[in-house]
Amino acid sequence: MCNLNDSRKYFNIPYIKLKISIIFPEDAILPANKVSALRGGMGEMILRSNCIKDRKCEECYFERDCIVRRTVYTQMEKKPDFMQGNDSVGYLIECENYQQEFAAGEGMYFYLILFGKNLVYFSQYLQAFYQLGNWGIGKYNSRFMIQDIYTSRNIPLVMGNEVKMDNYQYETIAQYVGRRMKQIEKYGCKDKVKFLTPFSVKYHGEYIQQFQTEAIFQSIFRRLTMLNYFVGHYEEVPVMKEYPEIISQNCWKTSVGRYSSTHNSKIILTGLKGELQFESVPEEYYPYLLAGELIHIGKNSSFGFGKYIFY
Repeated sequence: MCNLNDSRKYFNIPYIKLKISIIFPEDAILPANKVSALRGGMGEMILRSNCIKDRKCEECYFERDCIVRRTVYTQMEKKPDFMQGNDSVGYLIECENYQQEFAAGEGMYFYLILFGKNLVYFSQYLQAFYQLGNWGIGKYNSRFMIQDIYTSRNIPLVMGNEVKMDNYQYETIAQYVGRRMKQIEKYGCKDKVKFLTPFSVKYHGEYIQQFQTEAIFQSIFRRLTMLNYFVGHYEEVPVMKEYPEIISQNCWKTSVGRYSSTHNSKIILTGLKGELQFESVPEEYYPYLLAGELIHIGKNSSFGFGKYIFY
C-alpha cells in the first residue's frame, strides 16, 4: 500500500463526529429525508439566538464577527478561486433513518460532524438543537428531546442535562484515513464506490447524468482544498494525471425537497445515487477516496449530499 505520510499534510484537519440520540415525547411525523429539516431548523435557531440586524447581512456592521456566519456558513480569511457562495464546509449532518411516523417514546439518532474552526462552536450547535427540539421539526413541528450525545469513540459527551467537555476530544482526517487504510490492508479493496446519499456536481458546465471518474476525484480534491483553506493551510491538492476508468455502474437520479426561509419557498435538490466499479485505482490515491467518505463531496453537502463508501 502507499505511504500515507506522503499526503498527510493535506489531511491535517481537525474534526469530531458526534452521535446525537433524540426521543419524541409525543407521536411525531417527520420527512423521510431528515437532514434538510435538521440543518434548516438548526440554522433557524442559531439565527433567532444571535442575529441583531433582522437578517440583513449585507447591511450589518458585525457581519465579519457574526456567530451565524461562523457556524451556519463559511467564514474564511481566504478562499480557493473556484469556491463560490456561502455554503459551509465547517459542519455536516448525517441521518440514515427514513422512518416517517414515530410513536410517543420512540427515538432516532443522527450525526453532527464539525471541522476545523467550527469545533469551538459546539455549544452553539448544542443550544440550537435543544431549542429546535422545543420548537419542533418538519411540517407538523414534531418536538423532541436530546437523550444523549456520544463521540465516534463511544465516549459520552452529553447525558441528559450534563455536558462532559473533558470528553470533547477531536481527531484529524489523517487519523480517520489511517484507520480506514488499515481496514483496506486487512480485508482488501474491490475499487468500488457506493453513494449512500445523492451526489450532485457540475462537469464541463452541466450536472452529471451518470458517474464520471474525473468529476468524482475533482470533487474530492476541491472539498479537501476548501477544508485546508478553512483551517489556514493554503495547500493545493494534487490533480491526477490519469483517471481510472469506470468499467460498470448502476445509478439513478433522486431528489430531496427542502424549504428555504431565505427564499421563502420550497427548493428541490437533485443528485445521483448508486454504485460504480473502477477498473483499477492507483493505491497512492486510496487516502483521498477514504477521506472523501468522511467529508462528503459535491454540492449541497451541508444537506447530507455526497456521502459514499469506498471498498
